[in-house]
Amino acid sequence: MKTARIIVTILLTLFFIPAIGVHVYGLFVPITQESTASHIIHILSYGFCFFTVLRPVCYRLLLYALAAVYPFMFHANCFFTPLLQQNKFNAVCLLVIL
Repeated sequence: MKTARIIVTILLTLFFIPAIGVHVYGLFVPITQESTASHIIHILSYGFCFFTVLRPVCYRLLLYALAAVYPFMFHANCFFTPLLQQNKFNAVCLLVIL
């Protein structure tokens, strides 16, 4: 059980550090049309999710799920809208929602 937790923590760390980094970078260099407020919300959401992974907190799963709502919905929208309207595939958004 402890080994599985360590593996999950490592995998989530490998996801959250680049995800937070991309949105911090996006605050200073416009990568997409995403607003500054959206980048800040992503940073806070991913940071809180990452915190719940690294530290033992009460109601960890509930807090993680609540913090993950905005990034999940944002990236689901950025994946499905171009796919359905323009027949364009966005692999980054697909990876985030999976």
